[in-house]
Amino acid sequence: MSTSAPHSRAPENQLLRSLYPAELDRLRKLLQPVELEQHAVVFEAGQAMPHVLFVDEGMISVVSTMENGARIEVGTIGNEGVAGLGAILGVLSTPYRYTVQVAGRGRRLSAEALFAELRGDRQLARVLYRYSAAFVTQVMQGVACNGLHSVEQRCCRWLLTTQDRLGSQVINITHDFLAQMLGVRRASVTEVLRPLQTEGLIRARRGQVTILDPKRLALSSCECYRVIRNEYERLLG
Repeated sequence: MSTSAPHSRAPENQLLRSLYPAELDRLRKLLQPVELEQHAVVFEAGQAMPHVLFVDEGMISVVSTMENGARIEVGTIGNEGVAGLGAILGVLSTPYRYTVQVAGRGRRLSAEALFAELRGDRQLARVLYRYSAAFVTQVMQGVACNGLHSVEQRCCRWLLTTQDRLGSQVINITHDFLAQMLGVRRASVTEVLRPLQTEGLIRARRGQVTILDPKRLALSSCECYRVIRNEYERLLG
């Protein structure tokens, strides 16, 4: 059993960090720093998106809400990405709610400034197009996973993907919220986490899950985690 200390990485947006220094310096004056408070709504379904949000630290959930009030997560965004991708295509509203799942911070870029970047042959435009392709893979593979794989496999995938988004093996999340993200009953989450903890893959406490052995947890997941991760690495490095 691995008991290594949780790994971490610098809390900085990976898309912005991938830009040439001169490009990033030019953009800095257009970026507005913001604090991301847990459970805060970044974009509400059906309302305008006046900006995009580059996540530096924390994680945002893209949530679909049914007419009966049931909710399920359809995508996640950490410091590998940006919230509000529809703006790249000129679509300034979304049918989904973007909610801060793990508190952190980010930087906003107005839609007007974004459109100016996209009109020119700028490096940021190329990076955002590649990220868009990776995010589509995440969403589409998630649809396949939800339909074909067990709750245990999906839960393992979610924990591993969240670890990648946060850059940390410590995930501050309640069982209730995890159940909502997976679209299952709270009791199902408890039943799934118990054997993973007994086997030493995770440590679950009130409001927190720590991944102790990512490699073994990946073996308990489905191939969807690898498909999504490989595509992000292929497109974004």
